Amino acid sequence: MIRFAGIALVAAILYAALGLAVSHAPPQGIDLAGRALAGEAPRVALVFTESCWFAVLVTFGVVGLVVAAFVRGWRERILTAVLTTLIFWKVSDVLKNLFHRPRPPYWQVIHESTFSYSSGHAMFATIVYWLWAYFVWNSGLPRGLRVTVAPLLALWGCGVIWSRLALGAHYVTDLVGGVLLGIVALALAAIVRGAIFPSRARERASASRLG
Repeated sequence: MIRFAGIALVAAILYAALGLAVSHAPPQGIDLAGRALAGEAPRVALVFTESCWFAVLVTFGVVGLVVAAFVRGWRERILTAVLTTLIFWKVSDVLKNLFHRPRPPYWQVIHESTFSYSSGHAMFATIVYWLWAYFVWNSGLPRGLRVTVAPLLALWGCGVIWSRLALGAHYVTDLVGGVLLGIVALALAAIVRGAIFPSRARERASASRLG
């Protein structure tokens, strides 16, 4: 619990410091370099971006809840993922309005209307696709399935982050901020999960030490 609290605190401090540094200053350094990716394979990028749209994530959530109702072994993980996504979806929107950073002017395909810092898509890549890559990898599913599905989910999350640069929707630092916010979300979720299911948390810690 202390470890996760430390991770959440450090990630939150870095997130806030980065947001304050970039949100009211002209883009420079890595943000200017990131423009080179804008316009790269926009139709492919759009597929990755669409995988974090409202309808897709809600569909994932509903399917997950149906599975949770019938498969007890996955219930804890599914509820953790769904609740974390819902809560930080709103947190991300609030923080965008707080930092008030304008979007890049060189957008491709879609003209985003919300503010730029931090990237909600990068956060979703972290708390949806990377989290599920972790869950699948550490599950009791057959090894062949785990070593196939988990890397694919992780790579898909990377594709989502790349797509935001390819579509000119974000600066690089927006994406770093989104990942940091996702880390905050997952660390806090781990704390809550450990408090609600303390015996299972101890079992996981014990298994980790034995492994």
